[in-house]
Amino acid sequence: MLQNFLEYLDFPTLEVVLLSSFTLSAVAMLVLRRLNPAERGPGLWALACASLVVGLGVRPLVFLGPLRQLAFLGFPLSLLLGFEGIMRFRGFGWERERRRFLPALFLLLVALMVIAGDHARFRSLLIDGFMSITLFLSAFCMLRGSEGLELLVNGVAALGCVVMGSSLAFRWTLAFEGLIGAQVSEVSRLVYLAAVLWNLMTWSFGMSMAVMLRARQYIERLADFDGLTGLPNRRTFDRSLDELLPHRGAGNRSFAVVFVDLNGLKSINDSHGHPAGDAALILVARALERALEGGQMASRFGGDEFVLLDRNAVNWSDVEAFEKRIRRRVEREHKLEDGTRIFLRISIGSALYPDDGERASDLFHVADQRMYREKQMYHAPTELY
Repeated sequence: MLQNFLEYLDFPTLEVVLLSSFTLSAVAMLVLRRLNPAERGPGLWALACASLVVGLGVRPLVFLGPLRQLAFLGFPLSLLLGFEGIMRFRGFGWERERRRFLPALFLLLVALMVIAGDHARFRSLLIDGFMSITLFLSAFCMLRGSEGLELLVNGVAALGCVVMGSSLAFRWTLAFEGLIGAQVSEVSRLVYLAAVLWNLMTWSFGMSMAVMLRARQYIERLADFDGLTGLPNRRTFDRSLDELLPHRGAGNRSFAVVFVDLNGLKSINDSHGHPAGDAALILVARALERALEGGQMASRFGGDEFVLLDRNAVNWSDVEAFEKRIRRRVEREHKLEDGTRIFLRISIGSALYPDDGERASDLFHVADQRMYREKQMYHAPTELY
């Protein structure tokens, strides 16, 4: 059935379809780059599609003579650009090394193509082998480290690479066996058809969805997490607290709300600048994270105020143990990136449910008042030296 279908697809038709689809994909990637300027992948993907369009467009120019064979290099060049875009998009390291290695690899491929000349079999072994390996590596990089919805979206792009890479690998085996003629021509039609599917699944759909998914995740993170410290924000904390209150069926299970205030933040900002104040807040956030155990969370409400939730607290002994662990983690000497040493000081106030109230507002009020009293009685400012 596939062979009968391929008979209706001559090479000029397939090339026009490829040329049109990759032109549209190049435009789509440019638009995606404009909409998501922070992402580094779409720009390279647009160049990848454009280089393939150039390669397809140059091939019919008969007046180029032997140089027409170099038009085949548009395909591996597009794959190298696409691969580099995937590596940058997924955040793989060794970028400086790749900047030297990938161009050198492409120049080596050009030299081998020139040496191959009109030797079709050697040229096919060289180009198809190189492209199939690059496609399989691209699929691997898209899937590595992905999970959940990201795995599904990246899997579509990876599947397109696998389909294209498999078709090229099959044609490579035919060239390796020395087959030529009609059979190779039929497989080449299959390769062109796979290229159309690869374009649709990888660039037009898979990569676009991967970028938009990341943009959505970024927006969700902005809505649920503090931009400076990375801790959950007030919105996320309120949602977690609401699940423990009686109207959500939590009953009379005890828990604690702990307010933490960084002492002397204003003086740090006035004396050493806001960057130093921001660094102090980040240090507090990291120390609070290290103090957490299962069933506990830390959030930043804004300014110098942090609020923690302890789902494990049954009585005041548990609350006091949690407070001591917080102080032990936070109130010590820390070192900033510029070498400045800072000794953090905090004030703490806690409220236990249901002893101090059954509503979130009551718990917040009690914990805030106790924190304020401690600050007034035992205030010791954060020191930089």
